[in-house]
Amino acid sequence: MTARMKIYIGLLTLGVLLVGTGVGLLFISPLTIDIPEGEPVITMSNSYRIIGRGPARLRIYEDGALIYYEEEGIPPDSTRTWRTGQLQQEELDSLLAFFQDSHFESLGEIYQFPGEQISGATKTGGMSCAISINYGDLDKTVHADWYLTPDGGITYPDMPYPLNEIYRMLKQIAENSTREVAREPI
Repeated sequence: MTARMKIYIGLLTLGVLLVGTGVGLLFISPLTIDIPEGEPVITMSNSYRIIGRGPARLRIYEDGALIYYEEEGIPPDSTRTWRTGQLQQEELDSLLAFFQDSHFESLGEIYQFPGEQISGATKTGGMSCAISINYGDLDKTVHADWYLTPDGGITYPDMPYPLNEIYRMLKQIAENSTREVAREPI
């Protein structure tokens, strides 16, 4: 076999390999999550800044649709887990009523441990939580930064009322009313 023939066979093999890989990629579908149109009525964003735990975000839409993701792991082995679910209309109505009845709108914009309202910029890092509502007459976001949590982020007992109670309710919704639909490396 001549050198030229060996080169042709090598190039042919490489071409078949590249075409086969390309065809294989067509059958691997990219991650798709059905996200409702429009803006969510309630959002909770957490940033734990603890080794092995990244940010998490819950979005609740007007029709009760839930989208939740949480990042875990240490790069380069980090993953983002996507969860979706659906609140019944009565559950959503009850949650929205709690926001109104608890006077969420009367809270300040930023709180720091141990429940002190501050104005202006806050320290970055540490554990923080932002809860937003945009429904009817309620349009408010409250941030709680640098909070200590004795139970790994389940509660923040030093947050002012009703922030801790709302946080606890939203955390339970994220964990109990959603199911995992996808996991992706990040």
